[in-house]
Amino acid sequence: MIRYLIKNNFKLMFRNTWSVVVMLLGPVLVIMVLSSAFTELMKSYEKVDAFSVGYRVRESTAYQAMMESAKAAGEEADILFYEYPEGEIEDVMEKNGLAGFVEFSGDTYVVYKSADYEVEGITLEYFMNKIMHAGLDASLQIQEQKKIVLPTEELEFMPAVSARDYYGIIYIAYFCWLGLICATGVLSNEKKYGIVRRFQVSNISEPQNYLGKFIPVTLTMSVGMAVSTAITILLYDIHWGNPALSILIVFMMIAAGNALGMMLYNISNSLVITIIMEFTIVWICGFFGGSFETYMFSRMPDVIKHLSPIYHGNRALVELSCMGKSNYIVSSVWYSFGITVVCSAIAILAGNIRKRGRA
Repeated sequence: MIRYLIKNNFKLMFRNTWSVVVMLLGPVLVIMVLSSAFTELMKSYEKVDAFSVGYRVRESTAYQAMMESAKAAGEEADILFYEYPEGEIEDVMEKNGLAGFVEFSGDTYVVYKSADYEVEGITLEYFMNKIMHAGLDASLQIQEQKKIVLPTEELEFMPAVSARDYYGIIYIAYFCWLGLICATGVLSNEKKYGIVRRFQVSNISEPQNYLGKFIPVTLTMSVGMAVSTAITILLYDIHWGNPALSILIVFMMIAAGNALGMMLYNISNSLVITIIMEFTIVWICGFFGGSFETYMFSRMPDVIKHLSPIYHGNRALVELSCMGKSNYIVSSVWYSFGITVVCSAIAILAGNIRKRGRA
């Protein structure tokens, strides 16, 4: 019986061809627009090359003794320090093409940044704040030591990702949660031809009825997202990471999105209300999950971002693309699996309650 339901629902879906076309072309068009619009924004995330910085010590200070160590630390961080004891700072920076300038005076220092080297200026300011202050504290506490040892710390970072790769990945993930678009053909025809009432008086169980819709919609969405992904790879050269893990993450999100939509429909029994509710939920999850503002630049608290299943999927897929690994793979798969199981159970329960109410 369930094979008959699946076959019949496949036919109903493809009668409403526009919904299938929307799911195929929607991600492609959005990726095309946003990847071009945010190219410059994502460039600011790229690692800067080595750059030159000037410095000047106006009088003997505690900083003067540690400049050699600071210069060595700067070379490791691709920041090259050169001393310029004379001249106006602005003129020296412009003449020598310096990204910044550090002036030491007494027990303080001032960092000058060039408007033409915004990212380099931020890097220099962070370097001075972390390294110079740490070195000064060490020199004041250990006066008897001739050699100052600057504390070092290796920070984890994600390699640069282009706007084209980022949006080419996360909008495939975003559309995975909108599987209800494909299901509109099935749900609207059930209402139109009174198929629901026939099922309610038949011997078809609610789990069979649910799976008869869930399986074809999930398979259609999976094929649709695969086609969209292939198109974007050919057109925009999107770089995906580990194929097997990426496919698993995307498939689990498709299943979760379909289960969510079916749950909302079985509770509301209205296609219009279901579409509004699901699009609202997905939009909110996407807002906090990096679908609109890249999660690297988002100022949202981590606690809120981690509540969004889209955040886990986005981060896992993007990190797989640029690093080949991610700590969010497991959380993304389990989050989607949990949503699928819970929403499916509630959908079946709501269907049983409605069936008993009309029996």
